[in-house]
Amino acid sequence: MSHSLSALLAILDANPDLANYFSLVIYDNSPLPHNVEINDEIPILYRHDPTNPGLAAAYNFALARAEKERHEWLLLLDQDTLLTQAFLVELIECTNSLRSQEKVASITPKLLVDGKIYSPAAHFIDQLRHQYRRSNHAVTLEIVGVQLDRIGAYNSGATIRVSALRSIGGFPKDYWLDYLDHAVFHALSAHGYLMYIMRAKIEHDASQAAVGDVPAERQRNLISAQTRFVRQTGNFFDRLLYRVWLLRYCRILWIRHPDRHLWKETAILALTLKSHGRVLPREGPEERHS
Repeated sequence: MSHSLSALLAILDANPDLANYFSLVIYDNSPLPHNVEINDEIPILYRHDPTNPGLAAAYNFALARAEKERHEWLLLLDQDTLLTQAFLVELIECTNSLRSQEKVASITPKLLVDGKIYSPAAHFIDQLRHQYRRSNHAVTLEIVGVQLDRIGAYNSGATIRVSALRSIGGFPKDYWLDYLDHAVFHALSAHGYLMYIMRAKIEHDASQAAVGDVPAERQRNLISAQTRFVRQTGNFFDRLLYRVWLLRYCRILWIRHPDRHLWKETAILALTLKSHGRVLPREGPEERHS
């Protein structure tokens, strides 16, 4: 069982009042199904899909379920975020206080990796435009409340208004795994929706925190999805800046990644900007749930 799910079930089991606010969908992408202990106090729907269609399919399944059950908000969780009771308590307070503010479409905590805020962060296009200023982690621990500027966030730990998700067409299937969060928060911002940043800080195990530890196939999938995102959301000047960013990233890959082909492929990509489709094998072992 994933860290996120284990922590969530433990908190809800110990706090029946909190459990009343949640209905869970567990979407299992692993090759073999897991035994999930069902708690009668917490409504749980378990879905096993060994084809591993990725996050977009899992999240769209949960979105359809939320609409069917007339839920107002959808909390997204990957397997690598450690939840806390304080986060859930504040989240419930936020959903109640923001119910009438329909332009506020997302509620996000501060996700910490080794004590540093990784999410929320500046929109990736804005990072490209200021790539020499190191402004990608512009959110500080003190920032709380509705944000007027466009900001991106990780999927995990984010709570998104169901009606807002449906207004942007749900979770785009073009981003089956990587950069799905970038695409969703970009679409929400483009439709005029705002983000609320919580006081809560929760620990997150980022798979891309150390470049050298990321499998080559996952790194290729990430760069391909990132390239697709820039081509779809950036202008001509942004694409030029992205080429510069890729060339700078080539050096990082050359120094830190054991696969010596990656930096060369990335250098070629900087010239062509031709993203590929799904890179990871469909039978991958990743387990995801929402």
